[in-house]
Amino acid sequence: MALDSKKIEKIYSGKAVKHYDLPISHMFGKYKKKAFTDSSLKAGDKVIVFCCGTGLDFHEILKKTGKESKITGIDFSAEMLQKAQKRINKNNWRNIELIHADATKYKNESDNKFDVGICTLGISIIPDYKSAYYNLLSFVKEDGEIIIGDMQLASDWYARFNPFTIFLARRFGGSHEGHKNSLELCNIMQKELKEVKKKEFFLKSYFYCIGKK
Repeated sequence: MALDSKKIEKIYSGKAVKHYDLPISHMFGKYKKKAFTDSSLKAGDKVIVFCCGTGLDFHEILKKTGKESKITGIDFSAEMLQKAQKRINKNNWRNIELIHADATKYKNESDNKFDVGICTLGISIIPDYKSAYYNLLSFVKEDGEIIIGDMQLASDWYARFNPFTIFLARRFGGSHEGHKNSLELCNIMQKELKEVKKKEFFLKSYFYCIGKK
């Protein structure tokens, strides 16, 4: 499947929403947890999460930031945000705000900046991924942290598995183009951010990249 915004919108307003949490948690939950453990997230941080989806990342973020923190989750899918709100209500989280918006277009209208910007499993399905990434950066203060976790094209001999991992990701909007974009984004982060660290998992097809603005 080619990377197409209309197709992505259709996926995340349809069956994928109902069957999203279990496979994503099973396949990527431990890798996401490693990213947050490896990050500088701390108690009281103000955190913005692009492409927050059903809020799967909130629990692990809150383990490090606590009740005194503030989390803002943004997603373009109203259906995904409905599930996120149910998760928030179930856990009685009172420090999380959800916003229905496009990650490439939503702008920060206040002078307040966030300590940390996060996007997991979102960049690779956004056609205009650079706009989404730089928009995320615009919300984060100087010396704030950026955490990106996503699918990518594997390199070296692991590249032989790319068709397989892309096939697995197709139901959630994965594509060769999107995975290639993620790989390019890592290169951008390594060039433009400070103290960048990258780790790869799942046949080198999933990564997290963490750096300071």
